[in-house]
Amino acid sequence: MIWNVALHNGVNVKEFIDKWDIHFWGLEHTNPQFFEHVVSTSGGTINTNMPSGVTGKYRIDLWLHDSTNDFKARENSDRVQHELSHAFLFGTPHFVKGVHDNVNDRKFISFWYRDGFRYRKFSLTIINIKRFI
Repeated sequence: MIWNVALHNGVNVKEFIDKWDIHFWGLEHTNPQFFEHVVSTSGGTINTNMPSGVTGKYRIDLWLHDSTNDFKARENSDRVQHELSHAFLFGTPHFVKGVHDNVNDRKFISFWYRDGFRYRKFSLTIINIKRFI
């Protein structure tokens, strides 16, 4: 997913992977105190039962559903692409606003991945940040 989101945004995947540390955690490892000061877009507090993430300097932490359920994978994918969008814009004036003020400008992508002995197609929408990169 990381590879494909980067490619669809015109990001050099090798340079990105070499520079950034991406950490995946199960939702049970979400620290609610870490998000106490954060207000969601609807004005409430962060729901620690939903995927979340934080992008800092060359590090992304993602708290995701640890599940093979396709619906959970889609929920995870939105958080992954959101935090990747921040990372792709790191060091630019668009780091925050290019993502948060642009969430409705999305494009549809799909890719194939291997699942055991078969290939499956995965589709998602990503925030269209290409013009800011």
